Amino acid sequence: MKGNTEGKKACLLMNTKRAQSARLLSITPRQRGILIGSLLGDGHLAKTTRGYAFRVNHGLVQKEYVDWKYQELSSLTNSVPNTYKSTYYFRTVSHQYFDELRNLFYRGEKKIIPENIGHLLTPLAIAVWFMDDGTKEGKQARINSQSFTREENQKLSHLLEATLGIKSTINRDKHLFRLRISNQSMSLFRNMVAPYIVPSMRYKLSL
Repeated sequence: MKGNTEGKKACLLMNTKRAQSARLLSITPRQRGILIGSLLGDGHLAKTTRGYAFRVNHGLVQKEYVDWKYQELSSLTNSVPNTYKSTYYFRTVSHQYFDELRNLFYRGEKKIIPENIGHLLTPLAIAVWFMDDGTKEGKQARINSQSFTREENQKLSHLLEATLGIKSTINRDKHLFRLRISNQSMSLFRNMVAPYIVPSMRYKLSL
């Protein structure tokens, strides 16, 4: 019993030290792209006693995708992914950068499109966003951006074309709105995001 208690204390101390070190790390450009794309999609920022942590939560069928995100962001974590019922998830430690992202991406508890989203969008961020919320539909690709307003979707559509040359339309989904990549831009869109698409998500673009 004493050995188990000492082992738990040692493990707790190790996790605490790892969390302390992670909070001091600089976020790499690649990690930023993954975080931005995830926040446009299914990722969210969870309140902690120290500020905010980034949380990834997908279904078990997307385990490979979650493991990929974890591998990319593991320097910011102090625990491995876990399973709860039909979901597979992990959480980072609290970090000052997540406080900044919270101010950009949220108004209260509602997620919004940041004013400076044009400076944040990169091919990697768009690829992660698509893996989170996208799907192939006929000769087009759809991004399920219904959590954003029509005006926010229009802003995203404009930026995709202005900064990356990708044309899209706003597709109504009952009283909500979502983005659809136009036929004429599918080749450009596919070539841009393909290098970042993990194997288990290639079906979304028929890669």
